[in-house]
Amino acid sequence: MRLSFQSHIPESLKDLVLELEQSVLNGRLPDKDTLGRLPERAVFGSPLLLRAGSVRLILEGRLQEAQEWLQAAIKGFALQADHVEMLSMIGLLTLLNVRIGDFHETETLLQFLEEETLRYGEGCGGFVWWALARGRCWTRTAPILQTLSTDEYFANAADRFREAGDDTWFAYLLLDRWLYGADDMREGEWAKRIGDLRKRAALHPECGAVLSILGGAEPTEEELMRLPSRYAYMVSTMSGQGTETAGPPVSDLRYDVEVQLFAARANVSRKLASGERSDAALSLRQMELLLEEMSTPRTSVWLDRLKAEIGEAIACVPPIAPFSVHSDGLSAGAEPRPGRLRIQLMSGIRLFGPDGAVVPPKWKRRKSRELLVYLLLQPDYRALRDQVVGQLFGEGEPSKLANHLYVSLHELRNTLAEIGFEDAIEVRGGLIGFRESVIEVVDVEQYMTLSRVGDQLWADDKEPSAMLYMDAVRLYGLLGADMPNVDWIERWRSQLLERQTVMLRRLGEYYAGLADDSHTEQWLSAWIELRPDQEEAYQAMIRYWKERGRHAEAVGWYKRLERMCRDELGTEPLEETKRLVWGV
Repeated sequence: MRLSFQSHIPESLKDLVLELEQSVLNGRLPDKDTLGRLPERAVFGSPLLLRAGSVRLILEGRLQEAQEWLQAAIKGFALQADHVEMLSMIGLLTLLNVRIGDFHETETLLQFLEEETLRYGEGCGGFVWWALARGRCWTRTAPILQTLSTDEYFANAADRFREAGDDTWFAYLLLDRWLYGADDMREGEWAKRIGDLRKRAALHPECGAVLSILGGAEPTEEELMRLPSRYAYMVSTMSGQGTETAGPPVSDLRYDVEVQLFAARANVSRKLASGERSDAALSLRQMELLLEEMSTPRTSVWLDRLKAEIGEAIACVPPIAPFSVHSDGLSAGAEPRPGRLRIQLMSGIRLFGPDGAVVPPKWKRRKSRELLVYLLLQPDYRALRDQVVGQLFGEGEPSKLANHLYVSLHELRNTLAEIGFEDAIEVRGGLIGFRESVIEVVDVEQYMTLSRVGDQLWADDKEPSAMLYMDAVRLYGLLGADMPNVDWIERWRSQLLERQTVMLRRLGEYYAGLADDSHTEQWLSAWIELRPDQEEAYQAMIRYWKERGRHAEAVGWYKRLERMCRDELGTEPLEETKRLVWGV
């Protein structure tokens, strides 16, 4: 490994830079204050310092800055023809990209690293194998990494760090493997590796902290302070007390997908403990969306357990309307958090400030409003730039489409700023979306969450499922009612209509099973009103009254169906419906 090119370093700093580089070669990270005092030109002129600085930034949770430094380090080592170090930095960059869900070129990088391990496995360092292990956790990248299992990739990473004498990253790799799924680390090779970690614990405080956690001890504040911020946060949420007290991740950690999984789990548990079942369902849905991308044995077990807990909690309390639409706007059972927007997209677009008052934005361009709605319908209120362009602006010359997007983004930012939400939209890593601190809740998101959790509970426990369905159906309205002639929104409208139909049918079925005449008629009537073209809705109503021995009510609903068919469709009811009423 080479020291830096002297031509890149100011004369007055050469001795200090060489001293810091030697420290890196000796396996020590430079003091962050000393590194911070160096001008950027000096650091970016030294691949070794860029490597050390990247690691330091990652440990401090400054992930976006670390990306830039790693990219510069890769170029620096490439210029020095140091293939091993270049591969190592590509591995670390890929590992970082995978964790934060930045897939710009990441699939290509993973394929490249996989090929390098097949061609020259012994020369690939721990970060290369670690990146591949994490790449296997992602739904979209797992299919391209089929050479080894996730655990084999982890094992190779651990052994490379151990062989290189990199005790700190050896410890963090073991901790990462434990967070991935701890049950199979008590025996075999993983138990031996933990034994090796024990030998290093006396010399390295961070190794001692990891060893204590792997042993099952409750981490102390001192031990958590020895860990990188991402691990400290995830470990702190593991205990019962941590689950109750953990707040949202800070700094760039909020872009770390696995950290968000742990945060969502803590959020669900905290909401359940305080009786906020609808908010718990929202957090559970966020966790499910994240698990569609990255799933580990530990987080999958959590999801199943939390689903059961939410079902039990819902069964113990009466239904509520968490986000109701009134003539004067949206209201909610819970107090809104300060400085955040609550947004209604169904039955017309309306934005509500922290005090519950409507904050009317002024739109100059239709596409700016479309962009707002489109982003709010995406998971985490973010979407890939190319996806946004394709959906909202269609096909055409790339430069013109990019300009249309820029203009719409500019107006959307200004419009939100005018109503008190500065810097609400960010563009980062090929993603466009809202900053995490801006949105309190969107009615469509809450509607979908309540409905989906209700679906999951329906087969096994219909009572809590029906409670969630009732919360959801009250939110329903035409999506973007004030946005006519928008092609891409029609797919969303159809999906919401079908979902509302299913819930109303199931609510009718649930109360019919209880022989509750009033509620059965209420929900079956709502189904008929929503979908007057669906004759099966009338059939369900007629069948219920026939089974209850109330023939007059059954005939009355048949007459309504008959009028609708004659006046609106120019047809008559199906023969099976006639037989249902008259028995012939």
